[in-house]
Amino acid sequence: MIFIWLRRIIGFFLFIISLCLAAGCFYYYHVKSTLPDVKQLKEVTYETPLQIYSADNLLIGEYGTDRRIPLEFEQIPQQVKDAFIAIEDRSFYSHFGIDLKGILRAAKVFFEKGKMAQGASTITQQVARNFYLSPEKNITRKLKEIFISIHMEQELTKDEILTLYLNKISFSHHANGIAAAAYIYFGKTVDELTLGETAILAGMPKAPSTNNPISNPDKARERRHLVLLSMLSTGKITQEQFDEADNEPINSYYHVPKIEANAGYVAESIRQTLEATYGDAIYTEGFKVYSTVDSRVQEKANQAVYNGLTDYDMRHGFRAPENLNDLGISSSDHERWQTELKKRQQYDYITPALVVSLKADNSANIIFADDSKASIPWNNIKWASNYNNQNKNARHPVERILKPGDIIYVHKTPAGEYALRQVPLVQGALISVNAQTGAILSMVGGYSYRKSSFNRVELSKRQAGSNIKPFLYSAALAKGYSLGTYVLDEKFSIWNKWSNQIWSPKNSPNVYEGPIPLRVALAKSKNVVSVRLLNHIGVGNFVKHLKKFGIDVNQKYSQNLSLALGAYEVTPLELVTAYSTFANGGYKIEPYLIDKIVIGDTEQVIYEANPAIACTDCPDAVTNTIVPEVIDEEAQYLEDNNYAEQVITHGNAFLISDALGSVIHGGYGPKGPFNGTGTRARAMKRSDIAGKTGTTNDSKDAWFSGFNANIATTVWVGHDSFSKALGRGESGSKTALPIWIEFMSYILKDQPLAPVSKPDYIVKNSIYGYPEFMISNGKDLNFGYTSSSDEPQTYTQQDEYGTEIHAEPPQVKPESSQSSAIEDLF
Repeated sequence: MIFIWLRRIIGFFLFIISLCLAAGCFYYYHVKSTLPDVKQLKEVTYETPLQIYSADNLLIGEYGTDRRIPLEFEQIPQQVKDAFIAIEDRSFYSHFGIDLKGILRAAKVFFEKGKMAQGASTITQQVARNFYLSPEKNITRKLKEIFISIHMEQELTKDEILTLYLNKISFSHHANGIAAAAYIYFGKTVDELTLGETAILAGMPKAPSTNNPISNPDKARERRHLVLLSMLSTGKITQEQFDEADNEPINSYYHVPKIEANAGYVAESIRQTLEATYGDAIYTEGFKVYSTVDSRVQEKANQAVYNGLTDYDMRHGFRAPENLNDLGISSSDHERWQTELKKRQQYDYITPALVVSLKADNSANIIFADDSKASIPWNNIKWASNYNNQNKNARHPVERILKPGDIIYVHKTPAGEYALRQVPLVQGALISVNAQTGAILSMVGGYSYRKSSFNRVELSKRQAGSNIKPFLYSAALAKGYSLGTYVLDEKFSIWNKWSNQIWSPKNSPNVYEGPIPLRVALAKSKNVVSVRLLNHIGVGNFVKHLKKFGIDVNQKYSQNLSLALGAYEVTPLELVTAYSTFANGGYKIEPYLIDKIVIGDTEQVIYEANPAIACTDCPDAVTNTIVPEVIDEEAQYLEDNNYAEQVITHGNAFLISDALGSVIHGGYGPKGPFNGTGTRARAMKRSDIAGKTGTTNDSKDAWFSGFNANIATTVWVGHDSFSKALGRGESGSKTALPIWIEFMSYILKDQPLAPVSKPDYIVKNSIYGYPEFMISNGKDLNFGYTSSSDEPQTYTQQDEYGTEIHAEPPQVKPESSQSSAIEDLF
């Protein structure tokens, strides 16, 4: 009887199993058409973040919600493979995609608890779920998972499946794949992981958000122990290895992507460009971008801006730092003051520190957030003292600057000493381009990207000041004047219809020299000469000429004589592009940052820069006029050979470049030797450089733009607030030029001289007794001021109420030898 009942029970279970198998087969054929083609996994591409590199292949930026570093099977250490198989799927290399014993265990729990409380997923099933299914637990999803897994085992090798698993699995904290997890949690590559660290990562997949060593180190330690026990029981490690790894201290914190070069403004500019072009795909599809910026050149640009802004800041005094007493923190409360230091932003070249004590030799002892200690010698502190007689006689002048408990910033000098510094309130920008191609060589959008991500190179429009004058003089050449043309450098007044009052432009410094040639006027940056010149050329003509350089003065209210003094806002990028036209012989290049874009594991090239470049050897394709006539044959040659558009002639570009050389090197005029406003740059000892200073009203903006035939660089210094001035004595020459000199000295070091080429039709003739370059077939139209009468001349204007206003230009008598060549401007 018992035997009969036993047969019935076994038969019943076999019947149930048969029904389940039949139901499974029926469901398989029902969903077969909806199952994915697992063959695609052989060529899978992982969601990988956008990576941006310098021209010398250093990582300068990484963007994306999740981080992943795909590895080939051979790149994954055996220890890593053993750890995951031991804890996740011991029978991985023997099953056919599913673990029947595991399924029975899960089924038992399901019938006992009435819900899917335990998984039975093999590594193959986890791959199927991660690539194709949702993580929810139900019978339908589980059956699909099984079907896909069986298919995967038929189409892929075990090694391929394991590689997919270790590259795809999530480890929390935006780490996907074992390589990304190794770096984010331990700052290591997979082959650098210790056994204990490997076991921690292998213990995370079950519940990565709670098993990771950053969020829950105790839970991570428990899981590590289980992984190591499993490896020990399967013979993958020895008892000695187990003991050492199980007792290994856990030292884990979040590691940001390892940025290898400091070019935050460059990387962010590229990211924005890519997002506008390709959309959000750039963050997941493995975009790699190679920029035009060399990391060494960029670092020198960073240093030059830092040094220039720091020097300016030190000239304008030391601002008393915060003290622990102000924050209600005792110097003996180590944890609190250490936390306060860690809260302070660490910038590129300065670090927060706490003053511990002051010494008899006027040095200061300091301590850093990591408890390391140092001292600042008095020689690196004394700049902060505004000496008066009392201070000079003070026994310990350091006490008038610092006191124990002060939270300060320090800079480590090349000599290894620490120096007192502070975060400048002023900002700056530097942009350098290859003048022949437009490739951006370096870009610094502010004091530090950590302080402000606002890129002043591309986004900050500031008044150009005297940096705009070379374009005005270029327009004068296009109207037939020469660098020897005389203009009257004397005060005058003119009616300003916008403000309904008399405007009297002034030179800075307030010195006037009477009749003066254009070359000398540009070198000395004579304001009144520029205004007279613009009045003769015509504002409309100047606006047309500026547009050829990419500066579009489209607002009517800006189209007035103040334009001669740079009362128009431009970005540093617009200015350096415009100056490149002088450097390269008259061509309008387009600046660019992206050299090449590759995508995916195969690094398929989807973009490669092919810039239109200057052609210094080509004949002129345009005439030297405000509205140039195009020489069709030459223009077509430029277009056919991917040369840039020519907007001014070679001769015009050379003459302005040569005149801008006088800004630095000075020259010899009709009254003898003269100096320009950029004489500091003579320290570079290069005869091929040219440039122009620029300072706006009340010294709110300081500029220097300069170049040789190959490289053009613009520097701007100012406050982000448009109303805040740089202060007395600050100017383009004093504030911006030193930054330009430091950077250009580096980038031109060991480079051969590259002056702007002189075309054959530029000759040197004697003009009023001294030699000057001019166009061989051109005519010199001189103008200025003369009067046949000793009586002052007046002119009449009416204000908005109809009241007559009389203005008297100053009575100037030019030198008799020149008077016949000069005419009245107003």
